[in-house]
Amino acid sequence: MTRNDKGTSQVLPPGAKPSPLDVLMRRMGSDSDFPALSEAIGAINRIASSETEGVNELSNSILRDVALTSKLLRLANVAYYSQVGGGSISTVSRAVVILGFNAVRAIALSLILFENLGNKAHAQELKEEFIKVLYAGMLAREMAGHTQVKDAEEAFIGAMLHNLGRMLTMFYFPDEMAAIRTRLEDADMNDARASTEVLGVSFENLGIGVARSWGFPATLVQTMKPLPAGRIRRGTTDPERLHALAGFSNELCELVLETPEADRGKALAGLTARFGDSVPLTVEQLTGLMERSMQDIGQFALVVNVSLGRSDFAKQASKWAGMAALPASTSEPDNSEPDTPETAPPEDARAALEGSVLHVTAPSGEVDMPDSNVPRTSEAIQAMLASGLQDVSNSLIDDAVSLNDILRMILEAMFSSMGFAHVVLCIKDGRHNSMVGKFGFGDHAQALVKAFDFSLAAQPDVFLVALQNNADILISDIDDPKIAARIPAWYRKNVPARTFVLFPIVVKGKPIGLIYADRPGPGDITIPEKELSLLKSLRNQAVLAIRQSL
Repeated sequence: MTRNDKGTSQVLPPGAKPSPLDVLMRRMGSDSDFPALSEAIGAINRIASSETEGVNELSNSILRDVALTSKLLRLANVAYYSQVGGGSISTVSRAVVILGFNAVRAIALSLILFENLGNKAHAQELKEEFIKVLYAGMLAREMAGHTQVKDAEEAFIGAMLHNLGRMLTMFYFPDEMAAIRTRLEDADMNDARASTEVLGVSFENLGIGVARSWGFPATLVQTMKPLPAGRIRRGTTDPERLHALAGFSNELCELVLETPEADRGKALAGLTARFGDSVPLTVEQLTGLMERSMQDIGQFALVVNVSLGRSDFAKQASKWAGMAALPASTSEPDNSEPDTPETAPPEDARAALEGSVLHVTAPSGEVDMPDSNVPRTSEAIQAMLASGLQDVSNSLIDDAVSLNDILRMILEAMFSSMGFAHVVLCIKDGRHNSMVGKFGFGDHAQALVKAFDFSLAAQPDVFLVALQNNADILISDIDDPKIAARIPAWYRKNVPARTFVLFPIVVKGKPIGLIYADRPGPGDITIPEKELSLLKSLRNQAVLAIRQSL
């Protein structure tokens, strides 16, 4: 088996030998961390390159990992990101609105790399390498505007990937890395030759092969190639400018580590002269950018619990930046109900659903969250819901935020706070007088969304009763004899969940949409009084958002 130019596997002809790259890829694949790392990064890159997938799929991919979500939101709220948009950020959906798709993608990729590549026996050495790589990315992002690079977050990712092959060798082949370092003690030996002699493939080609297999686009893969010696000419295309920026920031990081203090000024002058055409910065400007990047990395270190005080690179970079020391690292929810009157359902439907209509009278308690080994307290859930409400409130007064973005924030707040398995938004299709799934959160959300397509003129069932009577309804068990006849056939055929809750969206007396949330087993959903009040408030924000859009 060998690799094609996209990094995917293909069957070798009889008698053919696998390439050195393929051998290394298979060795990395046998490590328990690498397949998970590849899948996580590959999923984000597929979403980024797709014409049909976007914000919702990116949010869904991140939300599957509770730890990743938590750290991403903490980073989204630190100074170097929150400066681009006011207010706190408590949902991935709002993070995308405030920071942009590529910024959230860049944060997620850096966190995924760190979390998956840092848990090795030689963890401190690896963290040191990652701090250096991350700093190169921070520098590139800060310098993007000086080099006419269009996307600062692409500059960040490109600089992080520049030495991916060397980083992977350190993580997965420590013995080979030691042998390479021994060879590099020879004055006539360089990285490319030493790595090829030991690995059978250069650092560069290893990194490029892995980056392609992870689905990174050609423009970013190109940034991994070494730059020629001598003066770097000014790029005429964005990929050329990205390449120069990645090379500049990584060469600066190498200088930080290798240059004695007495030679610092000379080294900086030489670097700025070499890149003077492509990265036009004075030494003074560069020093300021280095300080800002050091502050940025301090925030990242706080989130991932890394001590910069133990990093020789961080200490040196702070000195180069002229820093005396390392960096240290709402309104009330609207609980009012929509102004649509809650009329009584037909007599037979009312009798069947009498115990299912939600009122703010449920007992309080703890809810066991899925994907978590620790039950989340009612207070913690309320805090998350209230933060989600604040996200939505901040967005409602921002004319630049679309209705879809606001609705997505509402759904995500419900999904992540309450621990539902799935949450789906349905919107009325006036042409066919039906409710149709629009988007959702949870595993296989897209397939579930497609299952929601039902007529509003059918015989009354639990969905139509909720919509026609603006009644929030909790079904604890779809097979309960008192309820079973009210569960429509399309639902039983397409949705495996046994318990669900419905929050209708009714505007000016007309059903406009429906929020559906489920968990798999009967009785899995219980909604205490305060949480129910906050959930209703989130639904009411959907009503308000739709009103404003009309």
